[in-house]
Amino acid sequence: MMTKQSTHDLLLHAGLTAFLEHGYEQTTLREICRKAHRTTGAFYQYFNSKAELLDELIEPLFKQLMIDYEHQLQHGLDQLTRQNAASVWQETVLNLDQVISVLYENSKLKQLLLFRTDGSRYDQLAEIATQYFTTQIIHVISVMQERGIIAITFQFNYQELHFHAFAFYATVCDILKHDYPQPETLVLTHNLERFFTPSWLKWLGLPTQNS
Repeated sequence: MMTKQSTHDLLLHAGLTAFLEHGYEQTTLREICRKAHRTTGAFYQYFNSKAELLDELIEPLFKQLMIDYEHQLQHGLDQLTRQNAASVWQETVLNLDQVISVLYENSKLKQLLLFRTDGSRYDQLAEIATQYFTTQIIHVISVMQERGIIAITFQFNYQELHFHAFAFYATVCDILKHDYPQPETLVLTHNLERFFTPSWLKWLGLPTQNS
């Protein structure tokens, strides 16, 4: 006899399979239920819509990515000084090695997120990433001001900051969507970090590592 948990898991697995095959927008509830060998009535016992099922697939991944990045960020901030601010910015604030590692460890969810979410709230991934990382950058700026690393009088226009961040994170998303092997993706993102860091430091009024 099937338990509620096993039915729930069957529907999740069927949803993932269907989304990967057809894309979110083209997948129907009937297709998900057919793959799970369940009725639409059974589906609605667990999910209000296919959007809710997609959320349940992707949100745990997002949560893990955020936990890992915020742990990395806090570790960097714990060691942040005026002397190492440039290296912390590149190696901690902009560094996405752990994010990339988690994505490649979850290959099916990576494929789903990057290629098969058209028509869902996740299809603007670059914008989602930009909004999240902009919030983190604002936090870093606040810490730098508290420690006297950048002037307390430093002010920024949120719209300007958003577009600075978008230029970086949208490019990262584009690299990921090329679906290169993980080592090549890391090389490309490291090059991107080095390219963008001097501009960020100039914007913040900080010396570059070579200054």
